[in-house]
Amino acid sequence: MNFIKRGLLSISRKKGKSIILLAVIFILGNVISGAISIQQATDNVETSIKDKLGAAATVELDYEALENMGEEDQMTLEIDNVDLELINQIGELSYVKYYDYNLSTYLGSENVQSYQGEAMEEMEEDMMYEGSSADFQLKGVNYAPVIDFEEGVGNLIEGRVFEPGEVENGSSVAIISAKLAEMNDLQIGDNITLNNAIYTFDDSTGEEKLATSRDVVLEVIGLFTPESASVEESEENGEMVDFMNIEYQNTVYVPNAVVSSESAYWNDEYMKVDEEYAAMVEENEEALTEYYAPIYVLNNPEDNVAFAEEVQPLLPELYKVTNASDQYETIAAPVESMSKLAGYVLLVAVIATVLIIGLVVLLFLRDRKHELGIYLSLGERRARVVGQILIEVMVVALIGITLSLFSGNFLAQGISETLLNAEDTQSEEDMMYYSELEAYQSSVTTDDVMESYEVKLDSSYILMFYLVGLLTILVSTIIPLIYIVRLNPKKIMM
Repeated sequence: MNFIKRGLLSISRKKGKSIILLAVIFILGNVISGAISIQQATDNVETSIKDKLGAAATVELDYEALENMGEEDQMTLEIDNVDLELINQIGELSYVKYYDYNLSTYLGSENVQSYQGEAMEEMEEDMMYEGSSADFQLKGVNYAPVIDFEEGVGNLIEGRVFEPGEVENGSSVAIISAKLAEMNDLQIGDNITLNNAIYTFDDSTGEEKLATSRDVVLEVIGLFTPESASVEESEENGEMVDFMNIEYQNTVYVPNAVVSSESAYWNDEYMKVDEEYAAMVEENEEALTEYYAPIYVLNNPEDNVAFAEEVQPLLPELYKVTNASDQYETIAAPVESMSKLAGYVLLVAVIATVLIIGLVVLLFLRDRKHELGIYLSLGERRARVVGQILIEVMVVALIGITLSLFSGNFLAQGISETLLNAEDTQSEEDMMYYSELEAYQSSVTTDDVMESYEVKLDSSYILMFYLVGLLTILVSTIIPLIYIVRLNPKKIMM
């Protein structure tokens, strides 16, 4: 009789042993299935949240390392600057989709009204502050299409972005918010006049006095609005986020060269009216060094680790690479701890399955040694006898694993929900986390992580479960089959 047919008949004839084996495989399969389900769900959360956090990166001082240094080391420390050559060198790496570096300064205006939030708009005019104040952030760009618009921080709704020649030549052109344009009745092509003022402090009166100033006339070439989600967040999440929205509404995009020119003017004029400042600059000329804030947008979030590893050796001492997704481990602590637990459970379940199924199969084989001896004495090859046993075990295993596929997945949903709730209740406050790259990522809370967690019965889970389950059963079956190979049919039949 064909060994395949013998194996199938043996399953039906020895119903008791088949049911015992099925029950053992079903129970162990539930544990393996649940662990794989949880791990798949946590992997999906990581991908989803890191995509939401974005693929932006920057190079900045490692302030934590600075704080950990002794006072003597801090006093003698000389921190090098990240110069333009290095910024551009990093920007040429294959991981980088596009990049920019920014200078910024603050200017005031005597004839352009700044945006102060919805509450200030409702105040009476006689309560509004009059005069020049540095409400407007002049943000320089080197990437002509404006990286903030490319990444959805803001949306260009009218006009155009910069041309490469305008950025290179430092043309006096600007992109302002639609809110500023509306408040000041400005259109595309109009000019706005900001004021670069230098004040001195009078110790006798305790008041500031205007020393000198100059007007900065800029042509409006485009209007932008903040991303709609940012406005909604400012309404929902309180004063801190509203302050960020106010600052962005008062941002004026210009070429870097415009900011550089205004910063140089301010320094030159301030040295004329403040002897101490002038002496400090003469003693340390690096005080006037321009500090650029680089921002790199990578091709995808998966490049974060490789990008950081390649860039770190290029950086001066005490600088580090910060990625937008660095906050994931802090935000997703409950899910990460559950993922580790699931990994340990999966490892223990696989080892337990190998041992238990191996022992059960070995006991069954010892009870059937006379049957196996007859097969061998009749001239049946050992490989075909081994094949028969494998068929018997694997057919039962396939049924048991298929049943545990659904029950284990259902079990994982209940267990993971309980664990997540337990982790969540340990925190008394619902904290929101921001990285230093928050402008280029969505704000993410622990609730967002919880909502992203979902145990699903999808194709990847099914494939992974069958692969792990059947491979584990196969290994646990092969080990006791050594017993068959060592059988001596003559001794058995005597």
